[in-house]
Amino acid sequence: MTKMKKIAISSAIAGLLFLSVVSEANAWYCEARSATGSYGWARNYSLARAKRNALYQCAVRTPRRFVCYITGCIR
Repeated sequence: MTKMKKIAISSAIAGLLFLSVVSEANAWYCEARSATGSYGWARNYSLARAKRNALYQCAVRTPRRFVCYITGCIR
């Protein structure tokens, strides 16, 4: 491999890593909790999906007949 190819590949990888960090900052992060202390969290670009996934993760850990609620979402 030539030196130019190595530099180009390294630059491409660095650029992709930078974009993934920047795009993570634009995602919604939501938490859900139940009265039993169970919790769930999710990260997604869609606020509705982040809420739904956090509620689902909480429900998996919560005993029957208890309800999970969204405690907060941040971007």
